[in-house]
Amino acid sequence: MAYVSQVSESNGPFVRFMHMHPQTVELILITEGDGEYFIGDRIYPVRKGDLVIYNSQVVHDEYLESGRPIGTICCGINNISCPGLRENALIPDDIVPVIPLYHHYATVEKLMSSVFTVINQHAVEGPAMAQLLTQVVLKYIEGNVLLRTGNDAIQRHENLLDSIKSYIDRNFYEPIRLDTLATKFNVSPYYVSHEFKRRYGYSPMDYLIKRRLGEAQSLLTTDEGGREKITSIAYRVGFSNLSHFQNYFKNKVGKTPG
Repeated sequence: MAYVSQVSESNGPFVRFMHMHPQTVELILITEGDGEYFIGDRIYPVRKGDLVIYNSQVVHDEYLESGRPIGTICCGINNISCPGLRENALIPDDIVPVIPLYHHYATVEKLMSSVFTVINQHAVEGPAMAQLLTQVVLKYIEGNVLLRTGNDAIQRHENLLDSIKSYIDRNFYEPIRLDTLATKFNVSPYYVSHEFKRRYGYSPMDYLIKRRLGEAQSLLTTDEGGREKITSIAYRVGFSNLSHFQNYFKNKVGKTPG
């Protein structure tokens, strides 16, 4: 074991900017709160009950713009060797590193808390006991948690993005901003913007505009819409400014709506 630390939600945000560990694997247990972590080249939502695994040499950042405090227990471990994986890697580098523990949370929390307690008692036998407890933590995680290989976390991540898209589809005519989406779904604007675009190919605001323009096109091609004023259609599909509607329409469609 290289180190162990504990951060409480009551301590306020723990600022630890983007970094990596050349030879150390980190286990991060989320014990309080929720937020997002940047890991590798992705942003992942995390919440109480999740285990986050940082393989060695993987860049990560536990502090994003939301600044929401998150309680954690962290164990840094060296000299990990798993069959079929590179040195100091606990999981394949291409799977989701955020794993919901579900009913295993209580056991993992107790074990990792014990490691922290033993080290901080400063007893002579403390390091040896902590090393043994760390091995128990690893064996438990390998035997009970990693069998799912992160599939549950993948599904949760995709379900969240699908929910954001469905909300836009149902409410495109309402005033929607990036910060309102972030607040509603309890994630940061950065997460909404980047992960939505990664999944669907458009930023949330671009998708919203295209959704409104598509509805406007549908209205303009119907008999009812053909008799409706352009201003009325613009407001009906969610634009609060006629000139903005006309500019977006011409830019995306190639001609004016009138």
